[in-house]
Amino acid sequence: MRHVLSSVTVALGLLGATVAPAGVALASPATAPVQAVAPGKKKCTVEDKRLRELSGLVATSTGYVVINDGTDIPSRKRVFYLDTKCEISKEPVQYSGDGPLDTEDLALSPDRRTLWIADTGDNITSKQRRERVAVWTMPVGGSKQPVLHRLAYPQKQPHDAEALLIGDDGKPLIITKELSGKSELFRPAAALKTGDTEPVPMQKVGEVTLPKTTTDNKLGAPGRLLVTGAARSPDGTKVVLRTYADAFEYDVAGGDIVGALTTVKPRVTPLTDPFGEAISYTPDGKSFVTVSDGGQLAPDDPIDILSYVPSSKGAEALPAAGEVAKPAAKKSWVEGLSLDEITYLIAAVGALGALLVGAGIFGILRSRRRPAPATDRTDGPDRGGPPPGGPPGGVYGGPAGGGYGGGPVNDAPGRPASGGVYGGGRPPESGRPHGGVYGGGGGRPQGGGVYGGGAPQGGGGYGGGRAEPPRRDPDYGDPRGGRRNGYDDGRGQYGQVPGGRDYRGDRY
Repeated sequence: MRHVLSSVTVALGLLGATVAPAGVALASPATAPVQAVAPGKKKCTVEDKRLRELSGLVATSTGYVVINDGTDIPSRKRVFYLDTKCEISKEPVQYSGDGPLDTEDLALSPDRRTLWIADTGDNITSKQRRERVAVWTMPVGGSKQPVLHRLAYPQKQPHDAEALLIGDDGKPLIITKELSGKSELFRPAAALKTGDTEPVPMQKVGEVTLPKTTTDNKLGAPGRLLVTGAARSPDGTKVVLRTYADAFEYDVAGGDIVGALTTVKPRVTPLTDPFGEAISYTPDGKSFVTVSDGGQLAPDDPIDILSYVPSSKGAEALPAAGEVAKPAAKKSWVEGLSLDEITYLIAAVGALGALLVGAGIFGILRSRRRPAPATDRTDGPDRGGPPPGGPPGGVYGGPAGGGYGGGPVNDAPGRPASGGVYGGGRPPESGRPHGGVYGGGGGRPQGGGVYGGGAPQGGGGYGGGRAEPPRRDPDYGDPRGGRRNGYDDGRGQYGQVPGGRDYRGDRY
């Protein structure tokens, strides 16, 4: 049992020693100092109960157009129009056909006449990922129902995407939502088709990596990496991407949105939405407006549309070489890791834990197969070899050291025979021989009575004369098994191994 506990203790100890530092390191970003944030200015509060999962937002001259995130509630699967007080201003517009699967963002065309709806949500935790996605288009005023345009990523690989921009050529640009912080850019490789058709294939046209920030948000570090919305300024000279923490504004030259996202250094505006996913420029292009997805908030938390003045500064610069950003006692090595590296670290800890558990099981099995150590005794020699000072008593009353025939083994000279079962011994120190149990040793040097017993003088049939008990008590703790109490266990009479050998193969 000691071996079992040792193996398990060592394995669990090593696993704990490995996991504990990793857990502390992973938790440390929550204690890092966060960037100071000016709160957004409240424009109005959305109180309609159907609008608790807002994911897309467009600001218009008369108010706002909003959509919910993916929902199974038919009354929420609409395009909603709000006035400047966030109240429903007109009848919500239904989708054509069977409607969308998972709507995520809204965008306006460059002429601001067409409303685009991104039906591109595909959470990585979904049991069935999407082989195709879609965008919907409709007049911005809601005079007609949205119509469907199907799209597919290269090799029909799934991607989760929550941000949409429209280029000067009228083609949608889809920005994926990536935990790595490196979002991919896709757009159609051909003209869009309308209706329930085969999807138009898309091509990847670039990647965008957001600068690192320290803005506080409900998701911590991942919330600063995940792109959840996008918008283009009314004059087309700027675009903005948002995360759960910040807005990143890029200058666009010559209508080249992809070039701006992949090469231009953005300006960063910290946001204070509780769980913001949507963003839009105001009609004059001077402000951002944002809104939260209330599905991730408490039922009584307000859903506010907030306004921000775009920042003129870029992301906070990293410390120069040799410069200490903060006291060493508060700085963790894990803060320099990317999300992918943190994921790999967690996987490595899990793999090491599995190896340690396997090592513990191996130790348990090995300890069970190992023979137990012989019991230490002080009243006689080990059964595995002859006792010191000469051979022991013979078998069934034979002479000491004798075999079944009663004679000495190996012609041991000069020793009188004194038989006795179970180690019937040598003559007592007084010199008077006496019989052993079941025909113990006799008076004549050699010879046997019944069952090999000696002559009259203490010997006789079936233990005649004074009997001397065995020189060893029955070994109840004999590690080699077998019964020593006079019962037949199938291995020979009185527990002996047939053939005159002990349980390790040595002769008695």
